[in-house]
Amino acid sequence: MKHIYVLFMLFSISNSFGQDIILMKDSDLVRAKITKITNDIVQYNRYDNLDGPLYELPTTLIAKIDFENGTVQQFQLVNEELDGLDSSKYSLAETKEFIIKTINEHGYEEDTFKHPYNATFEGKYLRLVEFNKDRTKPKNKGILYDFSNVYKFQKVSKRSDKLAFVNIWVSIVKNEKKIKFDKHKLIMRVDDPDKAESILNALKYYNSLLLGKSESGDKF
Repeated sequence: MKHIYVLFMLFSISNSFGQDIILMKDSDLVRAKITKITNDIVQYNRYDNLDGPLYELPTTLIAKIDFENGTVQQFQLVNEELDGLDSSKYSLAETKEFIIKTINEHGYEEDTFKHPYNATFEGKYLRLVEFNKDRTKPKNKGILYDFSNVYKFQKVSKRSDKLAFVNIWVSIVKNEKKIKFDKHKLIMRVDDPDKAESILNALKYYNSLLLGKSESGDKF
């Protein structure tokens, strides 16, 4: 079944000082200044840090953009054979993108909010690196997680409206040169309980994709 992602408008946005609102398919809102749009990505600065780094989002994760000038850009998934296709079934690449984005915006090492995680994928492995508070310097080279071998997904532990923990028993690469594994408990501090649930569900879904057990009803 062939899917085509149609952008109703395709253009680059010139620099101005308005606030653009990106509505994600998971209903999350990103307040931004859009700098570029292509068929594949949307590039933007955070509205609260216009002079900061550029960020990118895959268009496949975006529902629409409300621009400061009042115009709206819709991102619609069109199925050539069947209208109303269930778009909750994300691809492996889309799932990776979601995991990276959500962890990088909301995930921290277990003991403090002073050490945010930087998430990247190396093949199928997820690397989590602790950074300093302003995200300019890594504290270590991080841990490489193998989510094709998960021992247990535990429920999110909610402590307050601004604190929750993701707890997962999962294999890690203990020796990267010889690819030896060890059992490890990942405890991730998250600044939003809803985002903690999203991270947990996305990692569950990623595990199911790696094992070939995903279902169209899985959502994160």
